[in-house]
Amino acid sequence: METMTIFDLRSAYHTSLSNMRGWLLDNSLCRGLTQLDRLSILDAWQQEMVEFFERNGHCFACNRRLERCTCPKEPAC
Repeated sequence: METMTIFDLRSAYHTSLSNMRGWLLDNSLCRGLTQLDRLSILDAWQQEMVEFFERNGHCFACNRRLERCTCPKEPAC
């Protein structure tokens, strides 16, 4: 499987973000969601984006290839 370029990843991110915004703003779909529910959904979506970037060899925070990333790493649980 060939990994995506950073340009492909950023394009996929922006498409996904646009879809997420549309979904969360659609009252017919999200009428019963509380603010906490919405924040939890966004948090889960962002974590999926982090993993998506990592699977494709890039850091979500700085967009560099993982081997060139200098972002602080979170300790494993």
